[in-house]
Amino acid sequence: MYRLIVLFFIGSWLMIACIVDRPLTRQNYPTGTPLTVVEKVPGYILQFDEDFSQQLKKLKLPGAAVVIIQDSSILLQKGYGYKNKKTMDPIDIHSVFRIASLSKGFTGILVGKMVEEGCMDWDDKIHRSIPEFSLRNRRQAKRITVQHLLSHSSGLVRHAYTNLVESGLSIEQTIPFFRDLPVYGREGKHFAYQNAAFSLIEEVVRVKTGQPFSEILETEIFRPVGMRDASCSYTAITTHNNVALPHWYSGRKKDYVPKKISKKYYNTVSAGGINASIADMTQWLSLTLGNRPDIISDKTLDQVFSPLVKSNSRRHNRWRGIDGCAYGLGWRVFDYEGHDFIYHGGYVNHYRSEIAIDREENIAICVLFNAPTPYAAKVVPQFFEYYQMQNQVADLSGGELVLP
Repeated sequence: MYRLIVLFFIGSWLMIACIVDRPLTRQNYPTGTPLTVVEKVPGYILQFDEDFSQQLKKLKLPGAAVVIIQDSSILLQKGYGYKNKKTMDPIDIHSVFRIASLSKGFTGILVGKMVEEGCMDWDDKIHRSIPEFSLRNRRQAKRITVQHLLSHSSGLVRHAYTNLVESGLSIEQTIPFFRDLPVYGREGKHFAYQNAAFSLIEEVVRVKTGQPFSEILETEIFRPVGMRDASCSYTAITTHNNVALPHWYSGRKKDYVPKKISKKYYNTVSAGGINASIADMTQWLSLTLGNRPDIISDKTLDQVFSPLVKSNSRRHNRWRGIDGCAYGLGWRVFDYEGHDFIYHGGYVNHYRSEIAIDREENIAICVLFNAPTPYAAKVVPQFFEYYQMQNQVADLSGGELVLP
């Protein structure tokens, strides 16, 4: 009995130390590698910029924003088109978009930071933080870990209770529904994309830190990374003075028209509730390329980006060079030309978003649209085709691709 009491107090002390004595963000850390704007823009970037702009006009899309960085150099950072097609207000690099499921990548890296700093472990059992969480298979429910949640490998059916998320239920209100949910496979073995189950991580973070997930995201990611326009609430985006409004194509008007910003997914910030500008995403890409060891180590990034469970490649079979798809911790991982290619896409409330990182070449791209379009699924593979073409020309000629 005495031993149990001692263990209880030790465990309690460790939790309090994590919550009170030491903030997650390390103090007196070294500065990361600063970003610089490249002096001479490569020819393939100029070509991509021109073609992208032409595609937006051809498709009558309202607007978009793009950033491309390599190493610590900004190759392209630009807004295109309009925040509101009715008023013709131009998009700039600080115009805020909803980034939808790109939010999952933020969650994976935030949790990685917590693991790195000793406040959490990838193998922590969910039921220890959320005792009321269960499934029809009670034993499996007790085996599900943080890693299973973030890799969509809990063994649940695809999009379990996403309908409840979209109906506006909070995470706390959704948890009881899982009790009667059957599983279709063992945890860690099968991939099935989730929103409600993924967002359970918010409760785990709250229990581990004593603070809401949104506050931890703000203090541990947005501020230290330098994401000054970023937020994660409906109020924040609707009161911001520089927002790219969502648009929908009107068959009657034969053009895109602005729509209202929806409250959907702000109840599950971890899965799809982040708002950000392309200036914010520039800083975020820099972190993912390893330029911010002051915030997160390369070792932790390696863990977050490691392929953990095989996923369906059907959506990406038009990408040349992709041979195998998997999911890591909040990120998709492709076998692209023989090496890991980190990617995610997003859609919410008529916003489309794409992010991709080639860690071997140390180059990354993010594209934000304020309207849904099939072109969004093509822009990333198209960009990397430009990049490969540039490299091939450089290898053959000993120089850069020269445009006419």
